[in-house]
Amino acid sequence: MGWIQSLTCITTCVLLLQQSVVDAVPMNEPRALVERGTNLTGKFLHITDIHLDPKYLEGADPDTYCHRIKKNKKDKDTGKYGALGTRCDSPTALVQATFNFLKKEIKDIDFILYTGDTVRHDRDDDLPVTKNDVLNGHKSVMKYFRSAYNIKNIPYVPTIGNNDGFNHNDVVKNDKIFSTLKSIWKPLDLNLTSSFTSGGYYVQDVVPNKLSIINLNSMYFFKKNDEISDCSSSTSPGAIQMKWLERNLKFYQKKNNNHQVYLMGHVPPIDDDGSKLYKSKCYSQYLNLLGKYGSVISGHFTGHTNNDNLNAVIPEGKGKFTYMAADDKEASGVKASLAKTYVGLFNAPSIIPVHNPALRVYTYDTQGKDYPFGTIRDWEQYYVDLKKANKKGTVKYQLEYRASELYNVDHFDGPGIGQAISHIAKNKSARKLYKEYANVSA
Repeated sequence: MGWIQSLTCITTCVLLLQQSVVDAVPMNEPRALVERGTNLTGKFLHITDIHLDPKYLEGADPDTYCHRIKKNKKDKDTGKYGALGTRCDSPTALVQATFNFLKKEIKDIDFILYTGDTVRHDRDDDLPVTKNDVLNGHKSVMKYFRSAYNIKNIPYVPTIGNNDGFNHNDVVKNDKIFSTLKSIWKPLDLNLTSSFTSGGYYVQDVVPNKLSIINLNSMYFFKKNDEISDCSSSTSPGAIQMKWLERNLKFYQKKNNNHQVYLMGHVPPIDDDGSKLYKSKCYSQYLNLLGKYGSVISGHFTGHTNNDNLNAVIPEGKGKFTYMAADDKEASGVKASLAKTYVGLFNAPSIIPVHNPALRVYTYDTQGKDYPFGTIRDWEQYYVDLKKANKKGTVKYQLEYRASELYNVDHFDGPGIGQAISHIAKNKSARKLYKEYANVSA
């Protein structure tokens, strides 16, 4: 029987080796997406931080997270569509109105990026978030996307936020939320290999042989995740994901057909006030990877902060990289560094009305002549004047701004980002608008 055991062992080892190779590089599985590449519109949707709260109660006290009416007296600022600037989450009415707008007005898109935070915050001690709340939140948002778009023709690529697991902020290796989401996301036909079931990250082609999305689990880098050690530990999930990320970036860098990638995740490396949101070593390693492989990264998309902001990854010297914020007062004095920008970090505002609800439609290059395929050429930001919506009893998404007009550039590759930030630094009226849009005109 020894030879049988040996054969079994060899077979198991081969399978494990095959799996490790599969997870080292992206897979191009046969699916509806592989037919795309013709009749592209050159547009995609980015939406983030929905935070659907079915428990939201119109007229409720914001101090109860809009869950209870105080002394039978309704709060006039807790409207049907949300309570602007409070710690309340998104009412069902706002989410439904948002997807009605998308279904009616945002049709000509090639794919959708959703950078997470589906579930309401677990803030209310009298109404804690349960496992069923988490499951129902993810299922509900899936239904909303499927009601607005044919996901077989318009790929929908979601990621995991810090409120999307069963434990707020704390997402661990082989977390149960991964297998749960794999089941809920099954209709999306995503490329969820073992890297997702063990770590929550994956690679997804959206335009075959031209553009892929590297979808990161930012929770393994997030400073507030107390269950995960820093990337200085080679065995930490963050360090393992970092190695996986570099393997994939290296894979695309070596391709000869100008294949570009977008990176997406929930939490950005930098907060809107300039503080680091990633653990120290994860932060430095991550920025260095962005700089090292900037030639194949045409976009970097996040949410989480609820703010609209733009950052540039610039060289710091000796193969290291740092960042420059669009509203940094020192930007006007580092024109040479900005001219060497490697990657732009696009952070979109949220649906949850911390500020006015907003979403974005990006325009990207589909020719690959003057700029690499996938280069961001522009975006339009749509928002809701929430006070007006609550007063009139109807939601109206309207154009807030066009990026090309605000930043005075028509391409948002590395050099374009550098020019955009230089423009904000030099132009007082543009800088004033940038700060206004950062809070979504609230």
